[in-house]
Amino acid sequence: MTTASDEIIYRVRTGGEACGVSRAAVVTGGSLWALAALQYAVTHVVAANAWTVPRYDWLHNGTSNLANTQCGLFAAPNASPTYVCSPLHDVVNASFVLTGVLVIVGALLLRRFWPTGWLIDAAMVLWILLGFGKILIGFAPENTDIGLHLMGSLNVPLGSVAILLMISRTDRWLGVAGLVLGLLGLAGTVLSTVGEYAGPGFYLGLGPGGMDRVAAYPAILWLFMAGTATIVRTVRPGRETSGGAAGRLPLGR
Repeated sequence: MTTASDEIIYRVRTGGEACGVSRAAVVTGGSLWALAALQYAVTHVVAANAWTVPRYDWLHNGTSNLANTQCGLFAAPNASPTYVCSPLHDVVNASFVLTGVLVIVGALLLRRFWPTGWLIDAAMVLWILLGFGKILIGFAPENTDIGLHLMGSLNVPLGSVAILLMISRTDRWLGVAGLVLGLLGLAGTVLSTVGEYAGPGFYLGLGPGGMDRVAAYPAILWLFMAGTATIVRTVRPGRETSGGAAGRLPLGR
């Protein structure tokens, strides 16, 4: 007897090829994306609240400060020294690694359920690279190997670009949200980078930590939205996806 979780969802892909994917794989992939974003957010809030001497400043301190393994003054390249002391730095670094793993596995599970085309193929590659970037950050905190850490930080704009590549193949509401989040993330990346060299005026009053979050958080939020939408629309009765107009992806058209 075939259960709902064992059901194969068929989709007619570009060129007329019928592609089957397990409903369980799609739900699992969406769940991993949503979980990646949720645990990332919760970990950052908990770690920031545990930083008490002095209090963690969301506008002044960046996300990487939460993963810094030392207590004392730390200066990133082209930045002023700031005092860091994150008691839960090990938890934050583990969260970065877990985020990367969940994003990668989720993307691989969802890849056959996405529409075909170079835009989606490129976006999938970028999500996987984003995952590896998160993993690299987790294994190379800013105070242990700043070179590797900065290399891993390139995952931030990759996420924004991946969102923008996917918006034309998503439902309207997710496409609009993706457009806003993708552009916001890229703008935050540019302003955060320029601010390091040209002065704090480019932080627009948000501070280096605030602008850091404008750059990084949009991709995390979109992962949660896309993952949740995948789960809901895949398991909702009456939303069968078996070819033709009825074969739209939960996230695509």
